[in-house]
Amino acid sequence: MSILAFALAAVCTAAPRPIPPPAPPKADMLVGVYYFPGWNRADRWYCMLANPHVQHPLLGYYREGDPEVADWHIKWAVEHGVGFFAFDYYTHHGSQMLESALDGFLQSRFVDRMKFCLNWCNHAPPNTMTAEHLAEFADLVIPKYLKHPSYLWLDGKPVVFILSAYSFVKTLGVEGARKAFADFDARCRAAGLPGVHIMSCEGEIVGEQALKDALASGIRGFSLYNYPYAGTTMTGPGRYMEATYAHMTDQGERIWKHWGTLTEGRFWPTVMPGWDRRPWLRDNDLVRTGSTPQLFADALRRARRHVNKDQVVMIEAWNEWGEGSILEPSVEHRFAYLDALRSVFCPQTGRHRDLTPEQLGRPAPAFELKLPRTYRWGFDFDQQGWTAKGVADVRTDHGALIFRTTSNDPQISAPHNYVECAAYPRLRLRMRATAASGERKTASGQVFWSTVEYAMREDTSLAFEVQLDGRWHVYELDLSRSAKWKGLADSLRLDPADAPDIEIALDEVVFEQAKR
Repeated sequence: MSILAFALAAVCTAAPRPIPPPAPPKADMLVGVYYFPGWNRADRWYCMLANPHVQHPLLGYYREGDPEVADWHIKWAVEHGVGFFAFDYYTHHGSQMLESALDGFLQSRFVDRMKFCLNWCNHAPPNTMTAEHLAEFADLVIPKYLKHPSYLWLDGKPVVFILSAYSFVKTLGVEGARKAFADFDARCRAAGLPGVHIMSCEGEIVGEQALKDALASGIRGFSLYNYPYAGTTMTGPGRYMEATYAHMTDQGERIWKHWGTLTEGRFWPTVMPGWDRRPWLRDNDLVRTGSTPQLFADALRRARRHVNKDQVVMIEAWNEWGEGSILEPSVEHRFAYLDALRSVFCPQTGRHRDLTPEQLGRPAPAFELKLPRTYRWGFDFDQQGWTAKGVADVRTDHGALIFRTTSNDPQISAPHNYVECAAYPRLRLRMRATAASGERKTASGQVFWSTVEYAMREDTSLAFEVQLDGRWHVYELDLSRSAKWKGLADSLRLDPADAPDIEIALDEVVFEQAKR
């Protein structure tokens, strides 16, 4: 082997370089970023991979919970002025959900370079939060998280966000909530901590008296998780609408100013990089258009003017990929939004170099994703991932999926699947339906779908008449009759009848190719 060939071989087989520790710039305010932990399975990323109209993670469709994912997230965040992650944290009666991202963060090589705290997303029904719920939460998180050396403290105490902490006031009254929060504080002290600061992370704008009651109960301060619908005719998902990002920033500044006054200055303003829930809700929600790194920087500069003595600005969020509110580097913008943050909060620092796994010769800690595509289900051995609602006695027998309807709206749904609508314009069902009473001769069946563009609704469906004679029938449905059978279909649901006590046997479901 020649010297040149030997050198080239050595380069090609060189071990990947280690990730350099983050080099933090000097920030003149504390910046916290909410972190959404919802990306721990490959199929969670399908909605992103399938949608070309939204942002996609620069790190790839990462394996949330992998400590190397946390290494990169900490490095990128710290090097652009982020001081802490506020992890959305889900627990109810002591059980946990979506904790893998936080567990991976705590195993990171760089966990000592960045602070973190919890944002308890209890999502409980109104007026149901009790002192016992808070005590269960405290007993779980105090030893596991609040005593960690990287946990966020302010004014000598750890900080805990509670999504809509005012729910405790609504349920228990001011005095009852005060006792519950004081008990949380006492449990911290018993564990060797100096107490706890409770921040209420509100999801809606509550009234002036409510805020006064919350302050009287012992809540230290307030923030908003987000405010995408502010100043629009929408209060939540349900239809499609567009409004500009610039308008949302104006509304945000109005909220920061108002809440700062109502809370006697105990308010941390939240800045949103954008809002686009098409990966999750398709055309069933508001989209904020026109977000740019420059407009985001302007929003950050405005937020600086509305901080209280804590000097904290929040950002929603690091990785709300399904909602289009994203600070994390993306394929489309790379580090531009993080650079905007650095320019606003680290004004005395100069240029820097952003690294990626590719530049270090490292494989990205990501899933190798491929969209699942199935065009025929025959149920030869099992249910093939189909799930059911409003039915009973589900089983497979000799290549048929068999069940009994128990409501007027029985449903069976296919697993994750992506079908090219133009190439597969027809759906064929082979099915047998038998009415228990024998009085009804027919029922109404319906097939629903959603696409990357359109949500599942009545206008993404086709109805057909089902014979209840106990014989096998083939139902041919021309999906192309619908104007919304186009693009990439990503879900399929069959409502086989509109009545209970009908025995269904489904032999096959087939997407048929267009004739050439």
